[in-house]
Amino acid sequence: MSETFPCNACGGPNKPAAGVIRMACTYCGANLTIPENLRRKQQPAAQVKPKATGSTSSFIKEAPDLLNKVQPFAIKAWKTYAAWTWIRWLLPACLSMLAIGFFICILIGAVPIVLRLLR
Repeated sequence: MSETFPCNACGGPNKPAAGVIRMACTYCGANLTIPENLRRKQQPAAQVKPKATGSTSSFIKEAPDLLNKVQPFAIKAWKTYAAWTWIRWLLPACLSMLAIGFFICILIGAVPIVLRLLR
């Protein structure tokens, strides 16, 4: 019994894939139906457990040192963020107050001139 079957389009020999009913021809790419007598069930893949390494235990031992090294950067980042939120709120408020104060000063300065014109 042959393990290959010919393509209907180009006649090239094709080895059937396990666990499928249809496949593409390896030569021309035509869509082929695998004959029932050549269909095979897919073999279950063996699951391999990863080997235990000593890196997790060393990481657990080194974690407090790493956290102590990173803590100043985290504190500085948090303080920078807090300052930025204040500046983001304070800067437009100060600019608005400056603009309003400028116009009030101009109006107060213009009052004597307007009163002289009305006499």
